[in-house]
Amino acid sequence: QRHAFVRARTWAGRQAVAQAVLYPLALLSIFLMVVSLAKADAVSAALAALLPSGSGTPAAGMSAGKFVAFIAAFGQVSAAIATAVSATTQILSVEPLLERTKPLLEAVPEKQERGEDPGRLTGALEVRQVRFRYTSESPLALDDVSFSVKPGEYVAIVGPSGGGKSTILRLLLGFDRPESGDVFFDGKPAERLNRAALRAQIGVVLQNGRVTVGSMFENIVGASGLGIDDAWAAARLVDLARDIEAMPMGMHTVLTDGGGTLSGGQRQRVLLARSLVRRPNLLLLDEATSALDNRTQAIVTQTLARINVSRIVIAHRLSTIREVDRVLVLEKGRLVEAGTYDDLINANGPFSILAKRQLI
Repeated sequence: QRHAFVRARTWAGRQAVAQAVLYPLALLSIFLMVVSLAKADAVSAALAALLPSGSGTPAAGMSAGKFVAFIAAFGQVSAAIATAVSATTQILSVEPLLERTKPLLEAVPEKQERGEDPGRLTGALEVRQVRFRYTSESPLALDDVSFSVKPGEYVAIVGPSGGGKSTILRLLLGFDRPESGDVFFDGKPAERLNRAALRAQIGVVLQNGRVTVGSMFENIVGASGLGIDDAWAAARLVDLARDIEAMPMGMHTVLTDGGGTLSGGQRQRVLLARSLVRRPNLLLLDEATSALDNRTQAIVTQTLARINVSRIVIAHRLSTIREVDRVLVLEKGRLVEAGTYDDLINANGPFSILAKRQLI
């Protein structure tokens, strides 16, 4: 995609140069043609004066009609060249968009399996002896991983990059299935449950989540079909209601793409409100505060600590997980350590080493 964007921008630059150069060149060509014709007319006049009448010497130069025809043809050719350059740039600008949509177009549609209705989730889940690899030739992304989460518990998953943290979230959401082992929700195997009904009860906040163009209300409720009272309830849950009340049109304030009119903390709390508007009992967060400054990060972290639902957060900054109930440490697909923040920080194990690296 980056290569395609560079090509498109290169052609856009060439188009700008061509359009800047083409007009002066056209004027110069016409000027030279006029000078050439003027000289030719002067020579013709001199020859006509020296030679006898009717000698048959052809008149040099170009007639007025031919000159006008030349100017018209030259203008059409110049316009055609400019149009061709512009069209080429527009075609190349589409290529990055096609590259971006290619994964969606080439993806195999998920089979809509009926499955068992999970009922109302309590937030309890268990990952039991799960092994998973992305392809048959690739190494294990998860190797015999087991842990459980109680209703309302706040659990952080940490570890080096490539340790399998995001893979666990993919398994919990049903995007991938384990090679062996099982995932349970309220004691029911995820394999038997209706995935659409299951996902509808799980709130998700991703690292690259975005605020979209539309009102604050539309950004919070999305396509859920819920009303404005539900939006206000979700906003109060994440301590965003007072910020919305201070906006010019309250819940109907229009936001720009990416939420440029909001602070970093407000944008993240909008995403949290969106994930909580359906009142899920399980919330999954993937590096949700990694792009925030320390002050904003503290606001969002305090908000997460107050929410009374089961929370599983993948964290890069260890300073964001001081309030969690339990920390799971993954390395190379294996669960190598588990315990409270204070216990692990004093154990001189993998978690303590990670913390010391961040302090350095």
